[in-house]
Amino acid sequence: MNNKIKEIIPFVGLGELKFGLTRDEVKAFLGKPTDISNVPMMEGEDEDEVNENLESWHYDEQEFSLVFDGDYDWKLVSIAISDPFFTLKGKSIIGQPKDDVIKHFGSLGYELSYEEDLSDEENDDLWLIESEDGGFMVWFQDDEVIEMQILPDLAEDGESLVWPA
Repeated sequence: MNNKIKEIIPFVGLGELKFGLTRDEVKAFLGKPTDISNVPMMEGEDEDEVNENLESWHYDEQEFSLVFDGDYDWKLVSIAISDPFFTLKGKSIIGQPKDDVIKHFGSLGYELSYEEDLSDEENDDLWLIESEDGGFMVWFQDDEVIEMQILPDLAEDGESLVWPA
């Protein structure tokens, strides 16, 4: 794994992999992704179609995905990780119990802004928590983190993205 992208930095990215980088900059830094696809439409929209303005790059070996947004000149707007290699303030998040993760977030000053049970017939015991303070969403299956998504900061207007310096 690449130690230059080990640390989760809220509102910034993964180490040197920062929000706001272009697809060309990311490809020069990380190399070619395993797979490139468009992101499916959100729930409530035509879910059989894809959003042509959102492109997802998957890096299977490193177990993370990146999303680029055409509305933001194809800049990096989201990072999803699913490997315990990645850390937040030195602590691995993936695979950790829900209570431990919530305590860790609290110790770092991140309050939970949302929590939802997403369980259904296909996914038993699936939960989502979000923290607007930290710019992340975390999914739990059977009380363990299976994925964490980090996002850039929002401007005061609540819509525009703020790129890290």
